[in-house]
Amino acid sequence: MTGRLKDLTMNRDGTQNITLIVNADFREEYDRLKDSEIEADIKKVSSRRSLDANAFLWHLCSEVAKRSSKYSADGKNEIYREAIRAKGVWKEVYIRSDAVSTFVRDWSEHGVGWFADVMDEFTNSKGVTYKQVHVYSGSSTYTSAEMSPVIDFVVLQAEDLGIPTITPKELEKLLGRWTVKQQKRGIV
Repeated sequence: MTGRLKDLTMNRDGTQNITLIVNADFREEYDRLKDSEIEADIKKVSSRRSLDANAFLWHLCSEVAKRSSKYSADGKNEIYREAIRAKGVWKEVYIRSDAVSTFVRDWSEHGVGWFADVMDEFTNSKGVTYKQVHVYSGSSTYTSAEMSPVIDFVVLQAEDLGIPTITPKELEKLLGRWTVKQQKRGIV
């Protein structure tokens, strides 16, 4: 659900009241939750990357794979993962060592760009061994700002191989096209 912050007031006991204006009918949900402890996550709405930008990324990955002897037959996926690893979105998690292989397998089932790098291992004070894991998310979840450096990474590879690419201005249009469509719909 999207909306806008309207007001913030401070109570004598130090608690705060936040007033939100929401863009949907919240009455039923309010009635269901009004006397319950809730968890709220308020953040600025950001635009997701456009399908045009995603198509351009995959086109470049395919072209680089065709022209470079560095990659296998599955080269476009390798290039995509390389770009995600170098410039994409990732987070660090700690997982019990005995659960890492299952976690990595399940995580990668989300798609090509969903993979994990197992890093360091450590044992806590209770003798339980954990592994530090960097988990990467595929570009289907990216905003335009997150997608831009990934595309730039592959554009540089393409240019090094003499593959025609688009100008930075054209790329900016591709990345921004989704935002404009959402603004017209009143979503952003």
